[in-house]
Amino acid sequence: MKKMQDEKIPGLQIAVVKNNKIIKTENYGIANLQDNIAVTDKTVFTINSITKSFIGVAIMQLVEKGKLALSDKASSYVTDLPDTWQNITIKQLLTHTSGLPEIELGTSLIAPEGAEASWSLVKTLPLAAKANTQFQYTSTNYVLLGKIITQVSGNSFTDFITENQLIKVGMRRTEAAGFAHFQGVIPHQARGYTYYFGNELTTIQYELPPFLRAAAGMSSNAKEIAQWVIALQKGELLSEPSSLKVLWSPAVLESGKTAGFDRLLNGYALGWQVIDRAEHPAIAAVGGDRSALVIYPQDNLSIVVITNLMGANPQSFIDEIAEFYIADMEAINGIAVTESTLKNYVGHYTFSNFSIDVMLKDGRLSFLASGEGQEPFILYAKSDTHFFAKVVDLQVSFKHNDNGSAPSLIIHQGDENYLGTRAR
Repeated sequence: MKKMQDEKIPGLQIAVVKNNKIIKTENYGIANLQDNIAVTDKTVFTINSITKSFIGVAIMQLVEKGKLALSDKASSYVTDLPDTWQNITIKQLLTHTSGLPEIELGTSLIAPEGAEASWSLVKTLPLAAKANTQFQYTSTNYVLLGKIITQVSGNSFTDFITENQLIKVGMRRTEAAGFAHFQGVIPHQARGYTYYFGNELTTIQYELPPFLRAAAGMSSNAKEIAQWVIALQKGELLSEPSSLKVLWSPAVLESGKTAGFDRLLNGYALGWQVIDRAEHPAIAAVGGDRSALVIYPQDNLSIVVITNLMGANPQSFIDEIAEFYIADMEAINGIAVTESTLKNYVGHYTFSNFSIDVMLKDGRLSFLASGEGQEPFILYAKSDTHFFAKVVDLQVSFKHNDNGSAPSLIIHQGDENYLGTRAR
């Protein structure tokens, strides 16, 4: 698979659902590099924050049972919450608009003494924002949701999801893997890898305590997640047609706007991300920068891509896979431009207070801005000279000279235009 080579992904699974039927499943690459074990139908991968989408479904199941309402205050179900948390609602927790402080620092808890100390400490911290004014992705929200599901259902949140989703759908490998993240001894579990800690591939090793696993604990495989998507859309997990609409509706902030991770994932619903756009809007579940599910409701299409590389970011290329199943996805992924034309734009461009490198790889232009921590992003073509980005609100126009090269470019961002001159 070419995308695996481009992104240096060791192992990958894909499943495609069309009209509520699985029409493709494939396994690629290596699940365990240390022992050279291939990805197979038996392989399960940690799915990280896709777990949040299962939590969203669980909450809506309790709503349908009349056990709670999205507008209920979390403090109605969990005692000993601080005064500043008293009016936070369940919906605000699900949509990361609560303003609660973060219980994690990177891959560590805020208190080195462990889970209980971290839970006690986070409750003493000031709110990060007033509720419903900002989108702030925070594990604390889902720790609290796990506690609410446990309190309301009378079972642990893991048992509730297992009984009401995994067993119902027949997700046997997901059920067997449980919510152990990388800490359990899970048969056929793929190892996790990343390039985030330098240029060399490293094995992911970090502990995820049980109380945090409502945010990111599950392991699964592409076929079983595809089965879950089918059951969800056929009304087998949520009985009321309106429930799915609520589950996938993004939160609207006090400003009247929605907010999400970036320009592509531009809204956040009840444990799900929203790709709000005029053509082929979509719903997404993304986990650990390595796994993603994208549902195109208007096109009756869903695509699951699960990898073992943190940093693969499959949500960024699933639209390109969708081109094989949706005829006019060019509106989303851009038109084809000849490589000879694209080569004319490669170079280093300087602006008044920053610079840009335009690069060409595998038939795509990419942009890399100067500055520490910047990462390249892909440009998609509207025409031979006009390009756009998905992850940021940015468009680019290249200016030709007589010999076809581009001595300058203009960045269009918001209401501003920035002229850059080619230095080399």
